[in-house]
Amino acid sequence: MYNMGAVKDSMVLIHLAKITLLEKSCNLFKVMIPSLVYEETIIDGKRLFKEDALLIEKFVNNGSIEVKKVSERSLIKLANEFNIFDGEAEAFALYKQEKADYLISDDYNLRKKKNIIGANIIGSLAVILKLKKDGKIDKIKFTKSMEKMRDIGWFSNVLIDKVLLEGHKNE
Repeated sequence: MYNMGAVKDSMVLIHLAKITLLEKSCNLFKVMIPSLVYEETIIDGKRLFKEDALLIEKFVNNGSIEVKKVSERSLIKLANEFNIFDGEAEAFALYKQEKADYLISDDYNLRKKKNIIGANIIGSLAVILKLKKDGKIDKIKFTKSMEKMRDIGWFSNVLIDKVLLEGHKNE
């Protein structure tokens, strides 16, 4: 069913849930999350009455997202040595432990260190662009999703505009 495995961190799950693309993104990859990301998104999210927490939990419960324990604790220590902590550290460790194809994260600190930690990192915007290029979403859904990402305010307008231009090429 899947040809690639991906580990997602909390912000990616939350962003994709907010723009109603979590399910389609889970169909692109075999999605895994570490226990701490589960706690951050679902346990903490439900305590804070976040709607996205219920959606993420639905995909964990139906098997679209697999929660895995990081057994190689030395990988978390390695992440910590590069000032990568919490859910991002566990996501990195799980990515390495499971030999996943992608680590999907919107965390700036983690992303800027991708070369020195040896991680193939993409973010939410790359996932949305892939959904568009693979024909999983049409241009209207793509554009609306990108505008919702702009409203979330996590990404610069320049980056959003660049991805929009790329997504609308060859239409």
